[in-house]
Amino acid sequence: MGFKAIHDTEVKLEKMIGGAHGTSVRWLITEKDGAEHFAMRLFEMSPGGQSPHHSHEWEHEVFVLEGECLVVCGEEKKTVGPRYAIFIPPNAIHHFSNESNKTLKFLCMVPHHRKSASGSP
Repeated sequence: MGFKAIHDTEVKLEKMIGGAHGTSVRWLITEKDGAEHFAMRLFEMSPGGQSPHHSHEWEHEVFVLEGECLVVCGEEKKTVGPRYAIFIPPNAIHHFSNESNKTLKFLCMVPHHRKSASGSP
C-alpha cells in the first residue's frame, strides 16, 4: 500500500459506545492503509459529550483542532483548546469532556499493537 490522501468527510463517522456520550470517531489512517505502527483517529464530541473514565496499557497522543476540552489524567485537570498537544501515558486513568457550547474535534494517535479494540480516546 502506498501514499494516501483523504478528506476526513470521506471517512465514516462512527458513534462511540462503551460509556462514551456524544462522541463519534473517524478512523483516518489504519493498518488497512499500510500504516505499520499507529492509527490516526479524528474524534468529534458534542457539547456535554465525554469519554469514559478509563485506562489502557498504551500511550496516546492527542491534538486539539477545534473547541475546548477538559482533560482529566490521574489527579490532574486542564482545559485546553485548539493547537494543544496532549500526551497520555500508559496505564493513566483519564477522560476527555466537552464543557463548551461548540463541537470539540481532536486527533488521537494510538499504536496498532494495543490489546483492546476500544475506540476510546
